[in-house]
Amino acid sequence: MKVTVRFFGLFKRYIGEGERVFDLPEGSSAGDLLRLIGEEYGQRLPADLWDTDPGRFYRTVRVSRKGGPFLDETEPLNDGNELLLLFTMAGG
Repeated sequence: MKVTVRFFGLFKRYIGEGERVFDLPEGSSAGDLLRLIGEEYGQRLPADLWDTDPGRFYRTVRVSRKGGPFLDETEPLNDGNELLLLFTMAGG
């Protein structure tokens, strides 16, 4: 399944792009997406966003559906979702 992720604020600055389409296995969750983003971009992110050991974002990093509330990491994603990756301390 394909989901579109829009990066804002600090993420856009560090990642170097405003949007990307990710291809995930069916049944993937918001947590699966976060892990994939971290694996691909973690080396570009500062230590206060991405914890290299154990390889996960801090709680201030959240995913939401466009126009919706923040998702729990166990929340399933659907093909075609438009998602936002936000750093909540920056007003997200």
